[in-house]
Amino acid sequence: MKQFFKKLDLLYIKMDRAFDKAADHYGFQCNGCEDNCCKSFFYHHTFIEKDYLLSKANEFDYDRKISLKKSAALYLDTIKHKPLCPLNKDDLCILYNVRPMICRLHGIPHHLSMPGIETKQNPGCDAGASCFNSTNYFSFDRIPFYKEMTEIEKEYRKKVAVSGKIKQTIAHMLLDLSV
Repeated sequence: MKQFFKKLDLLYIKMDRAFDKAADHYGFQCNGCEDNCCKSFFYHHTFIEKDYLLSKANEFDYDRKISLKKSAALYLDTIKHKPLCPLNKDDLCILYNVRPMICRLHGIPHHLSMPGIETKQNPGCDAGASCFNSTNYFSFDRIPFYKEMTEIEKEYRKKVAVSGKIKQTIAHMLLDLSV
């Protein structure tokens, strides 16, 4: 599995660099906000990201894992009140280095450009609106990252013999922690 996690790490580095380059263009710095993205209800769709996140979370001691599972269950029980992600402790992600793709790419204005399909644009998060609206658009296409993630996921699924779809929040994933 390590070779797949290494590929994922390399993709994450590319994502982070592209995000940082776009953020620098806008002069945007995420300092948290009232509508914190850690309160967003993100679904994640790759088994490799789930397994990677769980592999790192399973390195925690027993008490911390129990605490995470309880936080995950509470999160799912109170989702309509927009609780913080169960991995958010003291306004920081405790697994920041292995946070999934959507967590990495959220916030910056972007577009999705695919042949034969109308390009879709997203204005970015509300916290950066003043930065984003006062500067020329920086071309940030997420599709190359999605394509690379798809290739890694396909190889990974074949290796671990998993099929079907996955649509889980981080909280759902954390319920699968081994204790």
